[in-house]
Amino acid sequence: MGNNCKDIKQLLQKIFEERGFDFRQYKTSMLKRRLARRLTTTGSGTYLDYARRLDTNPEEYKKLFDDLTINVSHFFRNPLTFELLHKVVLPEMIEYKQRSMDNTIRIWSAGCAHGEEPYSIAILLIELLGKNLKNYNITIYATDIDTDALENAKNGKYSDDSVVEVKKGLLDRYFHCDGNYRIKEQVKELVDFSYHDLTSEKSIAPINSVFANFDLILCRNVLIYFSRALQDKVFNKFTKNLNKNGYLVLGEAETRSDDMKNNFVCVDSLNKIYQKR
Repeated sequence: MGNNCKDIKQLLQKIFEERGFDFRQYKTSMLKRRLARRLTTTGSGTYLDYARRLDTNPEEYKKLFDDLTINVSHFFRNPLTFELLHKVVLPEMIEYKQRSMDNTIRIWSAGCAHGEEPYSIAILLIELLGKNLKNYNITIYATDIDTDALENAKNGKYSDDSVVEVKKGLLDRYFHCDGNYRIKEQVKELVDFSYHDLTSEKSIAPINSVFANFDLILCRNVLIYFSRALQDKVFNKFTKNLNKNGYLVLGEAETRSDDMKNNFVCVDSLNKIYQKR
């Protein structure tokens, strides 16, 4: 068996059946690049050789998943996007909640990596609501398929590189600095971290959220790894999950599906911010 499309499909099927991670509709070019590193490192000549390696060395699965789910992030990544969230999206959301006499705010950070994105959103909400924070029932559901990244996120400890975009005032108010930067409990308590696979057919929303009804969904720089067909499935989930007038924020390299164009208006095309009709 060589390294053709059929062979990689067989390997991905094996991974799905044995470990439950479904990479079968990820972009083949991306998968081949990342699998190549594992084949080279393990001395596997073909995908069949690598499948045998997974059988004889199950710990290799962990290294494989680390390579397939590379998490690169930092607080307030893409500052202009967060400026719009701070000045436009979140204030309008809060104003809509006030008009509707609704004190519940539900947000989903999909593909949250080490937690920088959901914690950034939590900081902005605390800043905007001030003393009124206690009057709201806020939960930011932060999900990923990388369980190690989720554990790191729950710990809330970060390096200098992670906070490079954080303004000094926010650093002083929301982080403890003791060689590393540790997020304060006031921020932590707004975020609920859990495992969730966006590609799963079993659920359309994080299990911890019980029901969907989100006011804001952020899914940035995740969909670029999916095939167009899989992207469309995920977009359909987001459409069902969002409340009317809820917002969807995508990554700068991502494009919405054709179906989305009927259900969303574009708030900012450069920063890929959309609002459900």
